[in-house]
Amino acid sequence: MRSLPKSEDMPETLPPLESLLDALELLVAQARAYERILPRNDTTARAAVSALGELARQALNEARDLAESLEPAPAGPHPFSPREHQVLSLAAQGMTNKEIAYRLGISERTIQFHMNSIFNKSGTDSRTEAVALALRNGWIKNFER
Repeated sequence: MRSLPKSEDMPETLPPLESLLDALELLVAQARAYERILPRNDTTARAAVSALGELARQALNEARDLAESLEPAPAGPHPFSPREHQVLSLAAQGMTNKEIAYRLGISERTIQFHMNSIFNKSGTDSRTEAVALALRNGWIKNFER
């Protein structure tokens, strides 16, 4: 049986997922401990504990795979000008073009121009798609509003 990496060896994950990883690691360890102390002639209990341990190991592996898949991609260079990047970051916070224009002290038409440039450079058709792509590629940070 292969050795499983510990949750502390995993990249930083979401708190609920960390709790799940910790609980599954504990369950795997407890199943191993029970397998060692159960009498050899108690085949029913040994089979049940073995099955539970195997399920816990499978669940732990799946939770680790999930944690790895949720990790953001390493931030790469983005294709945007500094102002386009700023506009996209504000759009990611849920601001409208009018709100972005007011915040940056420029016209709403200029914001529309920047958004069109962002769509062209990212190959997207909407601000939602552009923001999702930028978040996935690590070009902008995920802002909590």
